[in-house]
Amino acid sequence: MEKTVGVIGSGGREHALVSALRRSRTKSRLILFPGNDGMEGGERAPALPEDPRLAAKAIADAGCGLVVVGPEKPLMEGLVDACLERGISVVGPTARAARIEGSKTFAKALMERAGIPTAPWKTVTSREEAEDCRKRWGLPLVLKADGLAQGKGVAVVSSREEWDEALGRYLDRREVPGGEVVFIEKALSGPEVSFIVATDGKTFVPFPTARDFKRIGAGDKGPNTGGMGVLTPVPGWSARNQEKACEIIERALWGLAKAGAPFSGFLYAGLMMTEEGPSVLEFNARMGDPEAQILFESLGEAALPLMEEIAAGDLKKHWTIAPSPRVGVVLASAGYPDKPTTGDPIEGLPPAGTEFPDGALYFAGVERKNGVLCSSGGRVLTAVGRGETLARAREAAYRIMGTIRLKGGQVRPDIALRETAGDGDQKSGGGG
Repeated sequence: MEKTVGVIGSGGREHALVSALRRSRTKSRLILFPGNDGMEGGERAPALPEDPRLAAKAIADAGCGLVVVGPEKPLMEGLVDACLERGISVVGPTARAARIEGSKTFAKALMERAGIPTAPWKTVTSREEAEDCRKRWGLPLVLKADGLAQGKGVAVVSSREEWDEALGRYLDRREVPGGEVVFIEKALSGPEVSFIVATDGKTFVPFPTARDFKRIGAGDKGPNTGGMGVLTPVPGWSARNQEKACEIIERALWGLAKAGAPFSGFLYAGLMMTEEGPSVLEFNARMGDPEAQILFESLGEAALPLMEEIAAGDLKKHWTIAPSPRVGVVLASAGYPDKPTTGDPIEGLPPAGTEFPDGALYFAGVERKNGVLCSSGGRVLTAVGRGETLARAREAAYRIMGTIRLKGGQVRPDIALRETAGDGDQKSGGGG
């Protein structure tokens, strides 16, 4: 009997998930709540009500026996809880467990209790408290909004000028989304790695390692974004690194269970690879974006069986998700991340349904106007390239992106450049 699966969300992450579910050996009817005008392979449904109980009713009325929640906001607001109350199988954490992303103070306190390595930190509500942190730790420091800020609530400050400007935005004018409390931590140094697992709260299966590129400009310049590009697997990732990263996940799941908030779904650990080993920058309560655009492809035909086991609380230990070189490059609209422009036509797109032999396009901030696909948000689409090496995957991604035009569109030219410089056709190392 065909299963009806609901996918919650409208971004590139959800487009990648829909594509993965379509490839599954177990066929299903897919309903997108609401999806976007660039997605194919599923039936579009209206956007869900904000009230989680009303949203769960709409999901049930659509006949969904399984639902996968993509974005963080409905997770924080209790959509998973409401679905479970109605007997709907769901992939995603409860609101209580999702606090590991929704509250940085909750996450840091959990890390301290569970013995997870992380940077020294403090929450502040005034300039005076912030200055105490600067005097104690010196610069650079990291300022974050305590709540959700969609990847745009983080500032790394290295000079007094940047410090004063950041305090004005975070504490004086309250211009940064994410709550009234500001979170300050000592900056760590080293390369970053996204380590993401699928889990039912007891067993977990790691995805291959990934690295995303947050800054808007080449050379990691400019403000943070939701992510301008991504690669997998991370070169040089060792068996020892894998062991330490898995230990971090084990401790996090233990800490959440002890807090009365067992976690099920996708748990994301943003790691800084310091000289002492991996240290946690943040946890997210869902699959990353743009990481999803390169990692869900690694599931092959197994996406739906994996989701079913997670939702049933019966994840098997036999799962292995093998690494395969991929690079994703994001096209963002003019003005992103501060004031993105919308409504501009996207030119040079291939005909709907086109399949690339060495890549894919995943749509996010798009809408169709008079038959033309136009930008409707900050991050518009992601071009993914595949290859036997990271260098070849990078070449494929930029070749696909090179055919697309958007007025004022922003594309970082250096995604995965450092990781592939001088590689030629050598195999990229590591991976989860």
